[in-house]
Amino acid sequence: MKSAVRYSVPVRLAFVAATLALLTRCAPPPPPPTPEPEPVPVGDLDIKGAAAHIVREFAEQFVAVAGTRIITIDPMLDRATGQQTGVTRILEAEVGPAIAEHLPAATLVRFDGEGAAQARYVVSGTVAAGGSAGRYTAHVSVTDRQTGLVVAQSSAPFVQAGLDGSPTRFYSESPVLVRDRSTDGYVRTAETTAGRAADSLYIAQLSTAALLAEALAAFNAERWDEALTMYRAAAQRPDGQQLRTFNGVYLSSIKLRRARDAEDAFGKIAELGLATNNLSVKLLFRPGSATEFWQGPEFSAVYPMWIRQIARAAQTARSCLNVVGHTSRTGTEAVNDRLSVARAETVKRLLEAQVRALAPRLRASGVGYRENVVGTGTDDASDAPDRRVEFKVVDCPAR
Repeated sequence: MKSAVRYSVPVRLAFVAATLALLTRCAPPPPPPTPEPEPVPVGDLDIKGAAAHIVREFAEQFVAVAGTRIITIDPMLDRATGQQTGVTRILEAEVGPAIAEHLPAATLVRFDGEGAAQARYVVSGTVAAGGSAGRYTAHVSVTDRQTGLVVAQSSAPFVQAGLDGSPTRFYSESPVLVRDRSTDGYVRTAETTAGRAADSLYIAQLSTAALLAEALAAFNAERWDEALTMYRAAAQRPDGQQLRTFNGVYLSSIKLRRARDAEDAFGKIAELGLATNNLSVKLLFRPGSATEFWQGPEFSAVYPMWIRQIARAAQTARSCLNVVGHTSRTGTEAVNDRLSVARAETVKRLLEAQVRALAPRLRASGVGYRENVVGTGTDDASDAPDRRVEFKVVDCPAR
């Protein structure tokens, strides 16, 4: 395998900036996220019943659709985190057979390079957890890639205890949250009503999304070399400059014990995250501690490298940062507010130790558990996004 070409940090930043500018010209900024649509009351369905209900509604909406009906399913996501979970995998697995049963004229193909090239229609879907355990809502749409319009969309609540809401391996082990503009476009498209335009950037990136889906499947199956090859191929594409791409390069390199490649990949994650003001890192502390990181080589052993690369990226970009601490929903609000600030202060000091010149450009704050994206307070892998540290680019203080 040819080793990846390494570029200097300024060159990589320039490439990221140019890519972002190109994407911005191609797709206008999206409107603010819309509230979750109200599902149609359909009674107490389980997840299989919800999938069947949704696809039956698709069949009714597809009556007016003419021509080829080759359909592919883009892997479904959790609405709050943008991750694949055990629940989203089950919903996706149930929607496929329901399409075969209720849309017999359709041909369902895999979401890979070949399938994405063949399919005129793409299915997108999300799962949102309800207000109590075991309650969820599924939102699923079908988009005509030729017109960019959503041709069918349906939502259904379902109730089923014991479903696994934990993220799949790739998302569980990713060093940063990978919810970005591309993910938001997917979620928005899954919830767009029939007859309206799907998110344009999401549709434009489907070919690369299919490559990333293949890479993710290889990673989850522990085919590390294969996954790394595909993630690197995605990184060469202009629309492959995404957090999940470089997370994939990082994770695959870690599995293959290629420490230098892993650090280079995390450097790109830091650069891209700061360039888009979207860098949420899973720096996990011991429960109740503001100074001791979670023990284990898969966690704290790599933290010094993460801090080093974030500090270098901030120094190169001349960024001023607000280091924001978050906590899970365990304990009182007052305790978590203090804990989140203390954790942010710890990370701030670590950044300053790496690059002294950053000191006047850093500040620390905390929001406790008020910005949880999971909110279960289980303190395990499923709510790791709630125990994150964010690095927000802010205006530099006047001199």
